[in-house]
Amino acid sequence: MKKIFLTLLFILTTLVVQAETAMTLYFIPSPLGIDWTTPSSLAMSAAKNKISLKSRFMGHVFIELDCDGQKELTGMRGKNFDYIHQLLINSRGLGILYHSFDGMLEERSESEAEIKELSETGERLNFVRFKLNSQQCTRAITYLKEYREKNVGRYYGLANRPLYGEGSGCSAFGASFVEVTGLMTQEFKDAWSQSVNIPLEFAGPPLKDEGVNLMKLMLNASRWASENEPHQKLMFWSPDLMFNWVQKQLTLAQGNKQFSVMEIGKAKGLVFDKSYLPAPSGPIWQQHLDPKIKTTKK
Repeated sequence: MKKIFLTLLFILTTLVVQAETAMTLYFIPSPLGIDWTTPSSLAMSAAKNKISLKSRFMGHVFIELDCDGQKELTGMRGKNFDYIHQLLINSRGLGILYHSFDGMLEERSESEAEIKELSETGERLNFVRFKLNSQQCTRAITYLKEYREKNVGRYYGLANRPLYGEGSGCSAFGASFVEVTGLMTQEFKDAWSQSVNIPLEFAGPPLKDEGVNLMKLMLNASRWASENEPHQKLMFWSPDLMFNWVQKQLTLAQGNKQFSVMEIGKAKGLVFDKSYLPAPSGPIWQQHLDPKIKTTKK
């Protein structure tokens, strides 16, 4: 009888371990780094990353949910990232940072293959994993389900706020799951996001009706606007900052009781146990803070 009891206990323990409830954000930095010091350095560094011919030239974030056997893995990407056309023909200038491209959610099979390939070297991949309780994980699954049902992913843009139904960029999409589960801390927000003041002088649609010639932008937009100049403040989440923050934490990992270190292939990441926290009880979706912002902007 004792042997049978121990066998059953082992089986139950194994099942619990296998059915781990967790949320993982995978971070891929840009190949050469994106320099946001000035508008010019941003344009130049983006161009260098593009011509490097390496994947994810602006970086990327995947989100993975493993909720008691239900597994989801996806990310946001642009369907037709026609930024050259938008700059040259539509004269958007720095307004392109607020433009919504056609977007879509990525398929699980493609995401798995890319993560597997990058994990073989670990050079351009790290991650943060949060251990969750069932209520937290159910809320994240519900958010993703409704995101698909509402087709929020049809809009892809750096400035778009996913929880306002505006669409999303890849990094904002990943960060929104941390917000939905109630795990976003000031430390994460400060380390993973950045803000710049877009000078309206060099911003075309959708910030202004009047277009901005690309040559004018390249030759004159040598700095971001000061607070007392006409501007639009842009807050965005950055795959580079997310990746760099994890790398920094890994160097400080010894003796740190806030997280443990985990390896997937040769890629290293941080594991935070947040399963002791209660799941948020409020609504998932939020109201628009600015009535001028429309989810149909193109």
